[in-house]
Amino acid sequence: MRTITVHRLVLQFDADQITKGNQQQQTNQAIDLINRVLQREPFGLGAQLIAHPDEIEVESAKTNLAA
Repeated sequence: MRTITVHRLVLQFDADQITKGNQQQQTNQAIDLINRVLQREPFGLGAQLIAHPDEIEVESAKTNLAA
């Protein structure tokens, strides 16, 4: 299996509507949801997002980065 490393990947999501709990719990839930989609059959990549806890920063975005 190959590994692709993307440094400084930013994920924006509506945390309070999609996930529950404190910031760490919401982060873990978001990563779990992403992994389920990446692995879902029949079109899943069989991929997995791996995030090391010491490399995760949680911020409240005031602007939309996609705009």
